[in-house]
Amino acid sequence: MRFIGDVHGHFDAYLALVEGVNKSIQVGDMGIGFGKNFPKPSMDHRFFRGNHDNPNACAKISNWIKDGTMLDGVFCLGGAWSIDFEWRQHYEMSTGRKIWWPNEECSVPKLQKIIDYYEEVKPEIVATHDCPTIMAHEIHSQHEWDKSKTRQALDRMFEIHKPKLWVFGHHHINLMRNIEGTRFICLDELSFVDVEIDGSLVMTDIQRKLWEK
Repeated sequence: MRFIGDVHGHFDAYLALVEGVNKSIQVGDMGIGFGKNFPKPSMDHRFFRGNHDNPNACAKISNWIKDGTMLDGVFCLGGAWSIDFEWRQHYEMSTGRKIWWPNEECSVPKLQKIIDYYEEVKPEIVATHDCPTIMAHEIHSQHEWDKSKTRQALDRMFEIHKPKLWVFGHHHINLMRNIEGTRFICLDELSFVDVEIDGSLVMTDIQRKLWEK
């Protein structure tokens, strides 16, 4: 399984990353809703939404993964809070072009149902757009102190069950950390990592040096 970081509408580069790959999951911010048509690769290549995706448009695409879904042994949850939401709202007011969506995060009741399901299935591999706070502190990004409802849900999930592997994007950096028995991998834009079904990584020496710096 190949996990791919934020795409932000660079669909040609995305298609190159999935070419010749059996299966892939893109971890949000595909760039749906920003004026470019999604290329719709085969159903072996799936994605879930980030905070830079139109949730309603994503739901109409067959390759989209519904929030809180187990897919091929991977627990998937999209959505996140946009730190730049005010700027994006002003942009819409001045241009008439919508680039922010109030339902960029799941509702609290929906997140609670997802947490309950997570506790039930206790997955060994998790893929999300954002990450738990304990990992965000390792990144030192502008999202480090984000206390959004999504981040709180991710924190609760990590308290309940610590998976073997947790892959995410959102922060635009390549970074790997082992925390309390979980290997966290943050994927930069158009970066990727290949994972075996048991959660072990398939990495080149160059990739490993890049993530473990």
